[in-house]
Amino acid sequence: MARTVDHNKPASIKDVAVLAQVSVPTVSRYLNSPERVSKEKRDRIAKAVKLLRYRPNPIARALVKERTKTIAVLSTNTTLFGQSQTIFGIEERAQKAGYTLNIGVLSPKAGEQSRQRIQSILDQNPAGIVLLDYDQVSDDAFAYVNKDLPIILIAGNRKSDVTQISMQERNGGYAVTSYLLGLGHKTVYHVSIPGGAGGYSRLAGWRSACEDAGVPAPAPIKADWDPESGKRIGSALGRKPEVTAIFAGNDEIGMGIIRGLNDVGRRVPEDVSVAGFDDHPIAKIWNPSLTTIHQDFFKAGEKAFDLLKTEIDDIDQGRGRTDDWNRLVELPGHLIERESTGVPRSK
Repeated sequence: MARTVDHNKPASIKDVAVLAQVSVPTVSRYLNSPERVSKEKRDRIAKAVKLLRYRPNPIARALVKERTKTIAVLSTNTTLFGQSQTIFGIEERAQKAGYTLNIGVLSPKAGEQSRQRIQSILDQNPAGIVLLDYDQVSDDAFAYVNKDLPIILIAGNRKSDVTQISMQERNGGYAVTSYLLGLGHKTVYHVSIPGGAGGYSRLAGWRSACEDAGVPAPAPIKADWDPESGKRIGSALGRKPEVTAIFAGNDEIGMGIIRGLNDVGRRVPEDVSVAGFDDHPIAKIWNPSLTTIHQDFFKAGEKAFDLLKTEIDDIDQGRGRTDDWNRLVELPGHLIERESTGVPRSK
């Protein structure tokens, strides 16, 4: 922690942060609620404060406390159905509790750019964080989040020492694949969404269902978030007569696949059954209406804020981090059978 100190110039909180190798919000939390900061960081900050002869500005500290009525929500593409509905649920609960949201859109580029994007949000000293861990970009971003803050994850792979809401995506993938196999299809092709390859993913559920049924699992086909990619994939799969059942990673991709199949003369569900995931509002009025796994994203957002508020209250009441800050809350989805799936013609 070597540094030349100019004792003629009052040290700032930023000077303390630089010397202690922590963020400015972490120093603020140390000064206001030291129990919210890990012992290792407390020791470094205390040493820096002493070395720099730092004296907190009471007015600045008051302003910091006022800013803690903000919740940071970190996500990637906020225009997607799941993300937008989750944020809506968080906002509904937050407004009733007197909190505002600061929504940070994560950079698709990993590394330093992603770290800087997150740091700029954390520098505003939010009271807590909700990370929508729906893809690889958001999963990687977890490494850059300040773990001294209350934080709730939604979806994604299980992390230690943090509360997480699981949408039970693996179980959903397993259920929809088993349903298609139960109709008599010899196998199910899977078109995966970006970043959906973890052990708790829809893809993992699909693969496990195929293995348990003793049927071959064709190599998964990667789509991007644009339904146009589903249309292209649907056209390609439609040219393969052996394809009779497709499980799409989300409903938008599934609807694109149906269009692509129709473009090459394959009918749904007479020739090919197609199922999606999420239960997008358009899924039930699509032609044909789409079989899918319903997920309650809005409820996940509400629950995420409720859990986060509990952790914030623990800090405000002087309890600091408790065992309840590391729990798993499960919100399973359920299968909705619609017109896009049926028995294969050979049956």
